[in-house]
Amino acid sequence: MPLLKSLFCFKGYDIGRRFLAISGACYLLFLALSSVLAKAPVLLVLLLLVCSPIMLASAIRRIHHAGFATPLGVIPLLVFWFCVFGVTYIEHGSAWLLMLIAVIATFVFTTISNAKVRRNLDYVLGYHGPVNLNGPKKATGHLHHQRIEPTLAGGHQNESKSFVEKGPSSDVGHSGTRAGVSSQNREFDLIDWVNQNKPLAIGAGALVSIIVIVAALMPIFTEDQPEEVEEQAQQIQQLKQRLHKAEMPDNFWLMLDENDALTVAWQGDFRDDGEVWSTITGQGDQGCVDIVFNSQTKFRAIKVTSKNRGDYYADFSPVDTKALIEAIAKRDRFKLCGYEFSLKGTQAKLMVKKKYAEYLVGSD
Repeated sequence: MPLLKSLFCFKGYDIGRRFLAISGACYLLFLALSSVLAKAPVLLVLLLLVCSPIMLASAIRRIHHAGFATPLGVIPLLVFWFCVFGVTYIEHGSAWLLMLIAVIATFVFTTISNAKVRRNLDYVLGYHGPVNLNGPKKATGHLHHQRIEPTLAGGHQNESKSFVEKGPSSDVGHSGTRAGVSSQNREFDLIDWVNQNKPLAIGAGALVSIIVIVAALMPIFTEDQPEEVEEQAQQIQQLKQRLHKAEMPDNFWLMLDENDALTVAWQGDFRDDGEVWSTITGQGDQGCVDIVFNSQTKFRAIKVTSKNRGDYYADFSPVDTKALIEAIAKRDRFKLCGYEFSLKGTQAKLMVKKKYAEYLVGSD
């Protein structure tokens, strides 16, 4: 319990190695969960609730130890949040470069020191503060009062008496032995704490186990059908043949595929190639959901993609082909993906294309 309290203590001091260990543990927990945080906001909230106060408290104690202003202790926490949200929600591999900022900030706070401030304090596990990490002191026996029985071997009696009076401290000259004992005591600090706080240690271990298990099983329970459907749509898109290209007066084109599904294409602003909108997933530019004519007639786009750094292709259902062609021929304008096009002169262009004229012949 004292060790746990010290993690949330905003007073006192932390040496650089303790701050490094605490920050490293928080980032390792984040990296372990990073692949599922976007799909599991509950885990993201839990991660921030657990790590934020611990990291902030350690950073403030580290700033106290280094001898700088307390408000600077918020910097590592802001960097941690920046990395967590950036890596989780920025869908680009370069988002992982944010971790470089985290490494630099952690290194700076680990090594920072004020040459004007020198602290000669007793640290336990790298911490000095109001929380006592030494635990209750154990009473020691007084070996010096052990009674020595007389014996006929006088020489041996003197040696025994001398050993009892001096005890282990007679090896004062062996600095290596005493350092080894001190190091061994430090190695057993954590074991002693676990033995004294078994319920807390078991609870902490159970919490970590639950988080790891949930993180491992999350991909199994996430809905992956849209991804499968999207893969099928991409395969169909690759096989799609756009034929019967017809250029319209206001710099857009019409095309029909082998199933007579209409595609409206135009050259827009520069953007990366890929999907702009998909009705299958419902994700993308909401301005591309419908093609809207000036009469407020709407038709839902099945998919809008970008190629060649700015060539847009909006695909529609073959069910809407006839109505779409008629609207393009007889309306004044339409808007799609934020672009507005005039339809003046489109009917004449369509009538000279046999494939499109078939849809217009006989229509009102």
